[in-house]
Amino acid sequence: MTTATKLWNKNFIKYIFAYELSEIGTALLTFAIPIYILIATNNPALLGTIFTLNLLPHVLVTPIGGLLADSVSKKSVIVVSQFSIVFIIGIYALISGSFNTHLISVGLLFLMTTLQAIQGSSFETVLYSIIPMDDLMKANSVTYIMMIGSGVIIPILSGFLLRRLGLEFIIYISLILFFLSAVVNASMKVKFEKPEKIETGFFKAVLADFNAGFKYVWKENINLKRATIGIFLYALLITPALNLIPSVFIINGLGMNESNLGLAQGIIALGGITGILIQRKSGEKINVSKLPGMLLLMSVVSIFTSILFLLTSGTLAYILIVIGITFMNIFIMMSSLIYFTYLGTNTPEEIVGKVMSFAIVIMTLGGAIAQFTVSRLFNIAGDNLALAALVLPIVVLISVPLMITRGKGQE
Repeated sequence: MTTATKLWNKNFIKYIFAYELSEIGTALLTFAIPIYILIATNNPALLGTIFTLNLLPHVLVTPIGGLLADSVSKKSVIVVSQFSIVFIIGIYALISGSFNTHLISVGLLFLMTTLQAIQGSSFETVLYSIIPMDDLMKANSVTYIMMIGSGVIIPILSGFLLRRLGLEFIIYISLILFFLSAVVNASMKVKFEKPEKIETGFFKAVLADFNAGFKYVWKENINLKRATIGIFLYALLITPALNLIPSVFIINGLGMNESNLGLAQGIIALGGITGILIQRKSGEKINVSKLPGMLLLMSVVSIFTSILFLLTSGTLAYILIVIGITFMNIFIMMSSLIYFTYLGTNTPEEIVGKVMSFAIVIMTLGGAIAQFTVSRLFNIAGDNLALAALVLPIVVLISVPLMITRGKGQE
C-alpha cells in the first residue's frame, strides 16, 4: 500500500524519467531493426513475422511476470530485467558483424521483448506503491503522454539516423539509454512487504495466478470482462495499423524511404497524445461503457482508409494513410487509458498483478494474431496491399455488435 501523499514525489519523478529513457531506447530499436530488414529483403511477410515474434513473449512470459510482481520486489524485477537488456544489447554490438545480421537482430528484439514482458506487470503495478491511488488516472496520463511523446519524436529521429548513420549507431545509443534507465530505477525507494511463501512449484504457481486473473475478469466483474474482450478486438485492429500496415504501405506500396516512414509514424503518434488529452479533459464522461462505440468508429475509419489507399497513389495516398491511422490512434489511447485505469481501481490490491498480467496477455495475443494474419494476407495479396488490410477491420466491425448483445444477455 502506498504511503505517498502527493503525485509529484521523488519516486514518481524517478519512475517517469527512467520510463522515458527505456521508452526511447525501445522505440529506437523497434523502429530501426524491422525497417532495416524490410528495406534489405523487400519482404512484407517477413516483417509481419518479426512483429509477431516480438509480441509472443508478452503472451508466453507475462504470466511469469505477474507472479513475480506479486511475489518479490517489483523494483528488483525491473532493475534486473533492464540490466539484462543492457547485457544483451552489448553482446549484440560485439558479435553482429561476425554473423547473419538479420537473424541476430531478430534474436535481439525477441530477447529484449521477453525481458520487458517479465518486468511489465511490475513496471505497471509498482506505480501503485509510489503515488496516492486517487491520482492514478493523472499518473497514467503522464506516463502515456511521455510514451507517445517518444513515439512522435523517435520514429522521425530513428528514420533519419538509420538512413544517415546506420543501424550500429542506433544500437549504441539504445545501450546507453537502457543503462541509464536501470540505474535510475535502482535508485527508487519502494516499500516491499514480503508475501507468504509459495508452497507449490513455480510454474504451477504461474498457472494458478493466471487462472486467478482469468476468474476475476471472466466471472467476478462483468464490466471488466466486456472491456477485456473489447481490448482484444482493439488489438486485432490497431496493432498492425500502428506498425506493419504503414511500413508496408509506405515502403513497399509507395516506394518511399525510411525517413518518410519515420515522419508518418511520428505524426501518427501525435494522435495518441491527442487522445490522452481528450480523455483527461472528459474525465468520467468517457468510461468503459463507451468502448464498443469507439471500437465501431475505429473499424469504419480503418476500412475507409484502406479503400482510399486503394483508389489513390503517391503523396495523396501517403497523406490519407497518415490521417486515417492518426485518427484511429486517438481512440486507442483513450481506450487504453480508460481500460487500465478501470482495472487498477476496480481490482483488489492482492491480485492486481495477476489480473494485469492476464489483461496484457489477452491484449498482446490479439496483436500477435493480427500481425501474423495481416502478414500472411500481404503475402497472398501481392500488390493488392489495401485489400489485405481490409479483412480484420471487417471482422472487428461484425464482432462488436455480437459482443454487446452477448454481454447484455449475461448480466
